[in-house]
Amino acid sequence: MDDGISAIILIISVLLISLFFFVYLIEELIVVFLLIAIVLIFLLIYTCVMVITTKWDKYRATKEWNKVEEIKKIQPPTVDLLLQEQKQHES
Repeated sequence: MDDGISAIILIISVLLISLFFFVYLIEELIVVFLLIAIVLIFLLIYTCVMVITTKWDKYRATKEWNKVEEIKKIQPPTVDLLLQEQKQHES
């Protein structure tokens, strides 16, 4: 699995576990959960942005590499062919 996707899953699971632990089991620590949630939500947003930009960069690099491969497939003209064309132009 991709590291970014696993990081997003991990952040969401920590958020849900802390919700269960600090809100339902120890009801007096709701403020602690809110502080943890603020940090985790910003971390989640940052991770999502990084995953999207990484995927986009990979897509662009692959697209550019395919263009390079297509250019490599074009065979340059041989010397004999160039000489024949020059003779035809001279005639």
